[in-house]
Amino acid sequence: MDELYRKLLAQLEEGQDTVLAFITEGDGSIPRTTGAYMLVGREGRIFGTIGGGNLEYQAVLHAQELVQEKKSEYREYDLGTGEGKGLGMVCGGRVKVCFYFMNGAHGEAESLAQALAAQEQYRSYWIFFALGGTGIRVLEKEAWEMLPAAQEKAGHCRILELDGKTYYAEEFCYDGKVYLFGGGHLAQELVPVLHHLDFCCIVLDDREEYVDKALFPDAGQTMLVDFTKLDEILSIRKNDYLVIVTRGHRCDADAEAFALRTGASYIGVVGSRRKTKYVREKLEAQGFTGEQLDSVYAPIGIEIGSETPAEIAISIAAQLIQIRSAKTGKRKGAHPALHT
Repeated sequence: MDELYRKLLAQLEEGQDTVLAFITEGDGSIPRTTGAYMLVGREGRIFGTIGGGNLEYQAVLHAQELVQEKKSEYREYDLGTGEGKGLGMVCGGRVKVCFYFMNGAHGEAESLAQALAAQEQYRSYWIFFALGGTGIRVLEKEAWEMLPAAQEKAGHCRILELDGKTYYAEEFCYDGKVYLFGGGHLAQELVPVLHHLDFCCIVLDDREEYVDKALFPDAGQTMLVDFTKLDEILSIRKNDYLVIVTRGHRCDADAEAFALRTGASYIGVVGSRRKTKYVREKLEAQGFTGEQLDSVYAPIGIEIGSETPAEIAISIAAQLIQIRSAKTGKRKGAHPALHT
């Protein structure tokens, strides 16, 4: 979202009329679900996607019309192939799209700048877009939790009433950080990918040259550590992800022993099955139970036949997306492909 906010702010600063199109509801098989955003100007799509195919083509054309007319609109699309109706897509579902016109006249820039600041500092927030009217609001976690709507278990995207207006609201949550134990080639491939996916990464190594910030410009922090003394310097929360990719068996075992004592929601360890067996036996000798050790993702990542550090990074990132989605309920029901 940070790149979307920057591009939208640039449009407003340049005085360019713009429409932000986003899906607020979906039913059936659809290419993208709630939380899909697309920025459209007079010349066409600027950034983002709401699913590709004919849905996106028609949405871009309509957004361009609304840019000319300087107005917002809320529209439903049938993605079916039935004769005389639908967009002729094989998905067969239905989506509601909000076309939100902006020209900076209603304080949108200030709200977007607030959201961007929260995003860049990995602070949790909710953003609200008025439906059938004007106005964007941003509430950070503490302010949101004071609202009655916060007590409703309705998911991270919802339509709600606030101060007499109807809003589409979406949560952006950054409570869980990714701690990478080891700053080698794999971590160097993984951090940029995770940063692009809105994970906050912290890289730790016991070699000074592997915590050089120049190697990890996208990391929130790098730390020079002793893997045998992690308890003394780290405070891990349940929502955090611990990724163990150190240079060898001994460091892996030290980091995994620490990780198992934290209660973190995810612990993953890179390595061959032989290496995994060696570390497991060493930890069993230290008194860790089979149940504790079975909770570790080892070897780490989703099986996609990966071999190179770049490929393994993708398999790990995919697994973290899967774990995050299961925890937050985000993006459920989305079609496996963007285009139909």
